[in-house]
Amino acid sequence: MDHANIDKDAVLYNLLTPLPRGYNISECLTCGACSSRCTWFDGEGGPLPRQIIRMAAMGLDEHLVNSHMLWDCLICNRCTQACPMGITMDKVVTKARSLAIADEKIPHDIKKGIQNRLELGDVNALTREEFVETVEWVSEEFADEMADPRAEIPHDIKGAKLLYLPNPRELGASLLHLTAMAKLFYATKESWTLSARHTDVTNWGYFVGKDDVIRQMALMVVEPAEELGIETLVLSECGHGYHVLKYLLETIIGRKPGFEVISIPEFILRYAKKGVLKFDPGTHPYKIAYHDPCNISRKSGGYDAPRELLALVCQGVVELTPNREDAICCGGGGGLLQNSTSNGKRMITGKPKADQMRATGLTHLATACLSCKRQLGELSDHFKLGIAVETVAALASESLIL
Repeated sequence: MDHANIDKDAVLYNLLTPLPRGYNISECLTCGACSSRCTWFDGEGGPLPRQIIRMAAMGLDEHLVNSHMLWDCLICNRCTQACPMGITMDKVVTKARSLAIADEKIPHDIKKGIQNRLELGDVNALTREEFVETVEWVSEEFADEMADPRAEIPHDIKGAKLLYLPNPRELGASLLHLTAMAKLFYATKESWTLSARHTDVTNWGYFVGKDDVIRQMALMVVEPAEELGIETLVLSECGHGYHVLKYLLETIIGRKPGFEVISIPEFILRYAKKGVLKFDPGTHPYKIAYHDPCNISRKSGGYDAPRELLALVCQGVVELTPNREDAICCGGGGGLLQNSTSNGKRMITGKPKADQMRATGLTHLATACLSCKRQLGELSDHFKLGIAVETVAALASESLIL
């Protein structure tokens, strides 16, 4: 009988084994509980969570990198919930993706997006000049919409209380989402601003597990925000952006930032509870299902704010089954959605979610992540579900009473 020996000189093994209890791959019991939780495990060509862990633990770096599994894994951490040793899959997979021998496996779109972000500040290569031109044009339209010449979408205002960090889509294909968020800030009557120095809530360094890139991208947000002297950084609806900037930030940069970090749904709910923002739930006279983004919910514990806000702007929130820590990934996580060649594969990874959506019998679903919104909308179209998908904050803006 052949025997496989642990290669303790392997790069990945030495990256992972010094980690604290609960992350150390050498503690794997080979029980297979992780595979039982993977929503793609029974699908067409899906990754094998236990195999990923065992290959990492055995020092089989090259075999793991050359397998399909690293970039097929959604790093949703649903498997982690069942691991008796608490081994965290996204750490294992992203560390494996960070290996030098894995560089050529990074999808082209993600590699290019990282280059754009580091050089220009935006994954879509939006320059500062283009940012200013876009925002000032949209601001004029916003003043007309509000019928108030004082209404604006400001940028680079020092001393503003709030800084909104948008999703790249909001400065390109989803300008209406940006104006919807501006409407909410306008209604609070608080001073707020955007910043031309950091126009992007995403951190694609997280997808490739490169600590230096993650830190550089995080500081590209933190340092300009601190220079503006803001009190609160309000994040656009972005799953991994939330996880990195709210949950991991202090560890990444080695200190506390000089401001509070909250998501836009958390921000809206805060001002609703103060009585500043009021909503008409009759604007959305239907019950709505809520999808938990993995990075916001399971990874960061952000379960309640989106649900509480939805309850204020619709006729009732219906839970998907399962939900919260057991929620099923949308099927586009881990960088899969950011890879333009993955469209067909995403319909396979998303089928469990599509089945779950269909089982609600509803026609409307909300989520707190623009990436999830896109994936869920495409699932609805592909599987002919007839379900309209929107973000929580967008629904709040639509039902806002001015």
